[in-house]
Amino acid sequence: MRDVMAKALFALLRVLPFGAAGALGAFAGRLMSLGGGRSLHNARVNLALCFPEKTADERERLARRNLVETGRALAQMLKIWLTDDHDWAKHVEGQSFMRLGRELVDRGKGMIIALPHLGNWEVIAYVITRIAPTTALYRPPRLAALDPVMRAGRARPGVQPVPIDRQGLKEIHAALKRGEIIVILPDQVPKTAGASGVVAPFFGHPAMTMTLIGRLAHRHGSPVLFAYALPDGGQQFRIHCFEGDAAIGDASPEVAAAALNRDVERCVRAAPAFYQWSYRRFSIPGEREHNPYARASDD
Repeated sequence: MRDVMAKALFALLRVLPFGAAGALGAFAGRLMSLGGGRSLHNARVNLALCFPEKTADERERLARRNLVETGRALAQMLKIWLTDDHDWAKHVEGQSFMRLGRELVDRGKGMIIALPHLGNWEVIAYVITRIAPTTALYRPPRLAALDPVMRAGRARPGVQPVPIDRQGLKEIHAALKRGEIIVILPDQVPKTAGASGVVAPFFGHPAMTMTLIGRLAHRHGSPVLFAYALPDGGQQFRIHCFEGDAAIGDASPEVAAAALNRDVERCVRAAPAFYQWSYRRFSIPGEREHNPYARASDD
């Protein structure tokens, strides 16, 4: 049933203009903000942990607005994936991003672009390809109907999407050796601790954090570029970016992960309303006692 509903949504988004697609997503987000479901609960928990200096009313307003903006962004990203004959780059102001990106690629060590779940990260891909060939790592979605849409939408000229598996990891290592670009979402929670993740502070609280970016930066000497795209009026977006802390390439996984989280936090603090706060960022796999999202009804 979920796949059938998803396919119906995809058919609708294909025919809607970009602005209308975003408005539909924002409306869905507003409904979620009024329903008191899991997404709103997670956002409340995350904001209480990350912004204790704000009043409860400020955090509540931010949580509700955040669901609206998240719904808008997700619908816009779906629209982008479903529209294969449009040059989305013309909707993006990314001159400073391209300048810094070319400067880092010219060092000859490849480049790792870290795109947090902030704003609309899909539009950035249309600008990345103007810098160098790109390999983008992705985690297949739980919803089966979404996987072919995601893969087709991301498989544009100059971009090769690869899943997080053994072959995908081989391909991103090879891309860096060739001096190319790889793209990773740095704030996805690894499924297990150990080789794939360590616990590191994020907004001052322990969070399971991926070690992949740190291991790649250390092994290849690749610089890390953080980037996120925010609405800039109408159907336009502006890319904000900066070079990541050199400590992300530290030999210690804990030091590298802490540096990675500091830079993700820097991005989030610049535009907290546009971060994906409904994501259970502070859930540590395998540690049931460390679950700030638990509710009495969950037991």
